[in-house]
Amino acid sequence: MSSLISQVNVEKAVEYVKQYGEEVEIVRLKHFLGDMNLSEAEKILSKYQLPNGGWYYEDDPTKTVSIGASNIWLRVLLELELKHTPILKRTATFLIEHQNADGSWYELKEKLEKSPQAWLNPDIMDNRLWFTISLTVFLMASGFESHPAIKKSSNYLLKWWDEHKQFRVTWWPYWAGIAFFANTRGTESEAFSVCHFYTKKRLDQYDSFHLGWILDMCTLGNLPSSDPLVKASLDRLEALQGPDGAWNSKYGNAYCTLFVLNSLRHYRRIN
Repeated sequence: MSSLISQVNVEKAVEYVKQYGEEVEIVRLKHFLGDMNLSEAEKILSKYQLPNGGWYYEDDPTKTVSIGASNIWLRVLLELELKHTPILKRTATFLIEHQNADGSWYELKEKLEKSPQAWLNPDIMDNRLWFTISLTVFLMASGFESHPAIKKSSNYLLKWWDEHKQFRVTWWPYWAGIAFFANTRGTESEAFSVCHFYTKKRLDQYDSFHLGWILDMCTLGNLPSSDPLVKASLDRLEALQGPDGAWNSKYGNAYCTLFVLNSLRHYRRIN
């Protein structure tokens, strides 16, 4: 497998994941290589999905159901092109059942009490905006764009934006705002432009994992490869590949490497 117009060493990246990836990364790698067996993939993924349709984080020894984990797994299901499968439909049903009355999402009380994620911000509204906007974007991409739950969450987010003209204290809601506002108000809207500018302005602060998320949101917002943020993010990712073939992240090098490979392929930097 060779690069098209980049200096990315795809073969070395693939070998790294084969050597160091856990079972879920191997499923993702097989999908990337065109070798994924659907029933095998669903069997492995189902280990992390609870009977109620929710998911837990792979590294959570308590296996506590989590909105945050379900959000991450929904992204993985979309990456694996499992949009119309029972495993995704169960995930979406769980998330919709746990939407708050105002249209927002937040982490479940049980998860917060037993094993809260270290990245949760003391600013609760910041977390709420992230959960709500990312889940809205992923559920829209999963085919639920016409569901009443998405109408509610979209209204929640649009009302917040129209009142504040910004999010809160972290980067992440702005990244998801690229996809959300591209799909709800268009790429010529002020809201989209603010999120796009905010994200590009901080490009040198992002690592490979961050850039993977940003490009995921650009993809879900249907931004072209000629978009300045997309191009700059791709260029930076090409420069960040390590000598071992991986892209590094505290969340796992194999996990991050697959994130990057899929982004590079989507935007035709590799074949």
